[in-house]
Amino acid sequence: MGRRDLGEQVLLGAGAALGVLLGYLFSGATALAVTGMALPVLCALAVVYAPYRPKGTSQRRTVYRWWRITRYRRRALRRTGGVWVSPAVEAGTGRDGRPPRAALAEPEGIAGMTWVPVTVRGQDAVVVLQPEAGCVTAALEVASPGLGGKEAAEQTVALERWGELLDAFGNAEEHPVKRIQVLARQVKSDPYAHQRFLAQRDASAAASEAPQWLKDSYDVLADAVSTSAEEHRYYLALHAKFSRNLASEGAARAVGDEGVAAATGTYLEELWARAEDADLSVIAPLDEGRLTAFIRNSYDPDHAIWDTGLPRPHAFPRNVDVRDGAHFAARAAGSASCWYHATAAVVGWPTTPVGPDFLSPLLIGMPDVIRTIAITQELEPNDRAVDRMLAEDTNNQAEMLRDRQRGKNIDPRDQIAARATGSRGMALASSGAAGAAVVGYLTVSSRTPEELERTKRTTASRARNAHLRIEWLDLEHARAFATTLPFAGGIK
Repeated sequence: MGRRDLGEQVLLGAGAALGVLLGYLFSGATALAVTGMALPVLCALAVVYAPYRPKGTSQRRTVYRWWRITRYRRRALRRTGGVWVSPAVEAGTGRDGRPPRAALAEPEGIAGMTWVPVTVRGQDAVVVLQPEAGCVTAALEVASPGLGGKEAAEQTVALERWGELLDAFGNAEEHPVKRIQVLARQVKSDPYAHQRFLAQRDASAAASEAPQWLKDSYDVLADAVSTSAEEHRYYLALHAKFSRNLASEGAARAVGDEGVAAATGTYLEELWARAEDADLSVIAPLDEGRLTAFIRNSYDPDHAIWDTGLPRPHAFPRNVDVRDGAHFAARAAGSASCWYHATAAVVGWPTTPVGPDFLSPLLIGMPDVIRTIAITQELEPNDRAVDRMLAEDTNNQAEMLRDRQRGKNIDPRDQIAARATGSRGMALASSGAAGAAVVGYLTVSSRTPEELERTKRTTASRARNAHLRIEWLDLEHARAFATTLPFAGGIK
């Protein structure tokens, strides 16, 4: 059956079984028997293998691949008519100043959440519980890793230290944290903000009596300040599934959600310590203000990501419109215009050796493009990872052997991928390192649908330069958008 997932294999097997059954039932009539045998098999083959492109999309997928997506989309349109409206404005606040529960609704594509404040290393942080998804998450903001500015030997050391961080969580069977997410976000910045500040300063009465040498020193400083339109932020998020161990550890600390949050706070503190061991400078954990600003800036880049004074009910925009299949639109309260967002999944990682900075075409050199790159790693112990690699390598070799027996030319890309799988398995077996299932997502935002289409084309070209294959997630952009928020999602 080739490289097909379990559902596709079951569908093909069911089609073959139904064909045999119908052929047996109509064995008295040759024409009916042949038709009964062929029709289920042909239908199953068409559903699994025949690609098509629905109206308003840019991707060609099979009926099987589109079925889950279109079912989710129909449900979303049925729930809200395609336009989700935030209740935060009308809900107001209670007498004690806190917002009512009705004000804390999440838009389409995001599971229900409960935010619980905790203290980590004396700093405020927030732990996000997602009962529908069965998980709990928390995040740290880190300074720019700066791999590109390091020498080759320093890059190797930095990657080894990052590997040690992953091993510490992945190779511990009993550790609840089995998923780590890295977020790189490029946000809007104003390259002329400093010049405008200097102009306002010179026009003020307070600066009229300042000595000339002091004014000249400020001018020299202004010339030295970078005027790049790019500003990058980096985050680390941890993800722990609800489990009996997590519940018991939380119960030993406090009651209910507060106990689970307190236990997660200790995991966040451990991640903080291991990030410092990996030469990553932690700026601060994401508290309620920082997380609110991050989410709001993701939907509405006009809101400054450093403006942390926004109340939590206004983390999400006023409207989220998912009616267009090629993107979704978000409009903030008090704004007459929308921001348009589209998300792509990384469906092909490099199969040839690449450097530590292979993502640089996507991370730098695209001024005025607002985007977020999220890479989530599902960690697993070394033994399990080697077994999975062995099974994957066996499937690859069997598929290529089947192609040879049929006299079919083998795709060189499949050969390269098979060799890469084998080499990864050997590296895991020899190093004892934890394995990881890796997913990547990329979100871009623009002011107009036309500008968004141009940005998508540019991004796809840059992804090819980074040896990545991406696929725009048409008809499910709102749900895919959540994978680039600090909730470590995106892995089934």
